[in-house]
Amino acid sequence: MDVPREPKGPGRRIAVVLTLLLLLVAVTIVLGRIEPALPVVDSDLVVMASVERGMLPLEIRGWGELKSDQYHSVESSVGGRVTKIRVEPGDVVKAGAPLVELSSPDLALEAAKAEQEFTAARAAFTALRRSIGTQRYEREASLVNLRSELTRAGRSVEKLESLFARGEVSEAELTAATDGVHAVEQQLLVEEEMLALLNETGDEQIMLEKNRLVSLAEVLHREQERLSALSVEASVEGLVDEVSTAVGDWVSPGTELVRLIRPERLRAELKVPLPGATRIRSGDVVLLVDAVGDTTDGKVRVIGEALPVKGDQYARVSVQLVKPPRADAAFDAGVDAIINIGQLDNALFVKRPAWAADDGVASVFRVDPKAKTAERVKVKFVTGSWDRIQVLDGLEEGDVIIVSDMSKYDDVDCVQLEH
Repeated sequence: MDVPREPKGPGRRIAVVLTLLLLLVAVTIVLGRIEPALPVVDSDLVVMASVERGMLPLEIRGWGELKSDQYHSVESSVGGRVTKIRVEPGDVVKAGAPLVELSSPDLALEAAKAEQEFTAARAAFTALRRSIGTQRYEREASLVNLRSELTRAGRSVEKLESLFARGEVSEAELTAATDGVHAVEQQLLVEEEMLALLNETGDEQIMLEKNRLVSLAEVLHREQERLSALSVEASVEGLVDEVSTAVGDWVSPGTELVRLIRPERLRAELKVPLPGATRIRSGDVVLLVDAVGDTTDGKVRVIGEALPVKGDQYARVSVQLVKPPRADAAFDAGVDAIINIGQLDNALFVKRPAWAADDGVASVFRVDPKAKTAERVKVKFVTGSWDRIQVLDGLEEGDVIIVSDMSKYDDVDCVQLEH
């Protein structure tokens, strides 16, 4: 038997719609009360720093390169081909240090020829002195013998004269003895004249040969100097600024091979960002650091005008070096500079966040170690150094903040920290 059904009227449909609307409102309210999950940040991938209180050095950073007020050009004094270069730009060399090696077969040949001529002349000079000395010895020995012979002949004549007076010898015997004395006297006179002539001419020969030997020695010395000049050395101490030649080049006399910078005349020409550069004063102490970490000291000498570099404003700052760099310093690659302009005592400071400016307000994430979260806070910064900045308000000593870039979380006020 069929059961009669009541017809669906408009009232029931309205009731269903109202019920659905009420359910939708309830769900929306519940979902609205549920807080969204915090973004998760790996604490190992961010840089954190603690807020400290104490002495804060005020330091400004710049960069630039070393220049010199005085250059020294090392030139070749002879012609030759470059075979070896012993230095590079940036090397510090002492006076006398080898810089460049040259070769020249012509110079080597001339030096060898000069040495041969000098050696032969020295041997001839020695032989001449020996020869003249031997002749003098022989003449002098002959004179000694003749004088002895003359003495004996004179005594013989005296004895014969005594015998002749007593009639024991003939006049002919006496005359013969007297003639023998005269002959020895004549021979002695000739030998004395021969010795005097030998002394005069011998001294002239020796002097001429000696002068020739001295002249050849000067030629040899000059050729040896030219040969040694093929090894080009530094005449002064300096920093190698430029090597002007290459292996295989032929260079003429007077060609610049190496340019040196005098260490005592070095200065650093720096670019320092504005407005920090306006706080620098002449005489401020500067620490210069090269590409490999070598350091040297300087003082601010001149503060120049501002200049734009890639859209930013910088000031030129000239720094006079207090002492030359170390011998192994690598300043040719440029220098970084840390300029000390003073210090603040009992200051509240923290490592400078990349986006924090002097005398400004910035938001940072302060770490809550218990909750393992970091919450955004507003901080008033004052002055500071290139790597640290003074805190005026918003942080306390011991607080820990995130100082690395957090710009990807600009739309949240809190993040979850996890390892």
